[in-house]
Amino acid sequence: MIIRQLQLAYSAEHDRILIRINSDDGQEVRCWLTRRMVSRLLPSIRTVMKTMMTIDRPLPEPAKEALLDMNREVALQNADFKTPFAEKPQALPLGAEPLLVTQIEMLPLGQTANGELLVKFSTSNGFGFEIRMAESLQHGFQELMRKTLAQADWGLELTVADSAPVSAPGSTTLN
Repeated sequence: MIIRQLQLAYSAEHDRILIRINSDDGQEVRCWLTRRMVSRLLPSIRTVMKTMMTIDRPLPEPAKEALLDMNREVALQNADFKTPFAEKPQALPLGAEPLLVTQIEMLPLGQTANGELLVKFSTSNGFGFEIRMAESLQHGFQELMRKTLAQADWGLELTVADSAPVSAPGSTTLN
């Protein structure tokens, strides 16, 4: 799925974050993230991005942080946060009701810096979907998550310097 638009919105009624993803071919997938899933996702995504960015060029930790922050600034300057989300998809391949995500797996693709990140969203019965995120989209996702968390009042915060150990250097599974 080639992502054209990504939207994150907090639903007070459901006390969840709704993710909507539009593809270039007019398909839309929807999923819910609970506070529990988000609390597990936040520390891991920046660490995975840092690992991917420096996979072919080992750098000391301060240099990794600086490089990631510089890339983040460039990505956010080039991101389009103003275009309204397309409300009428041509197709909803997974249905109109959002999937309740109980597991997220992040896998770096390729063995060079600035590779894509494969993100798999799954439900408790194993049903789900996967997307590929270029580094610029990863930074955009983080920014949307940061803004959405401010609305959710969950006591969670995504800071630019968020990082935590990852369970395995090549793959991260959250559940």
